[in-house]
Amino acid sequence: LLLLTSFSLFGEYILRAFNISLEALRIAGGVLLMIIAAEMLLSKEKPEEVRRGDFAVVPIATPLIVGPGTMSTLIIYSRVYGPLVTLAGSYIAFAMAYPMLRYSYLVLRYLGPSVLQGLAKFMSIIVASIAVELLISGLRGLTLL
Repeated sequence: LLLLTSFSLFGEYILRAFNISLEALRIAGGVLLMIIAAEMLLSKEKPEEVRRGDFAVVPIATPLIVGPGTMSTLIIYSRVYGPLVTLAGSYIAFAMAYPMLRYSYLVLRYLGPSVLQGLAKFMSIIVASIAVELLISGLRGLTLL
């Protein structure tokens, strides 16, 4: 939550400090999200069994939840929609993700690895679509489209 809050509230200042335009951040964020989507889509790994109380998931999941793609998206959305709206949205998303992470062993047990792999592939297409939107938006902002 600290990272979500920091990038939602202070992302604009980070951009100014490094003299980074919103368009450049959109393009970079789009590229990062596209890489993440491609890795998700092309991954051949099967989900490992997650047991209750398995805290090894936390260090792995944290960078995925608030990684570079999320950070750039938070900064962009804070600039477009305002920091408070972005912060509220990110807290809602976190509140929805937490139970899934907390009870992932139950989700895996009831849905099974095949269904989860299918959902992951579908979500990779959604992430790729968001990446394309960010890229298009950044290129339009630079009047390259």
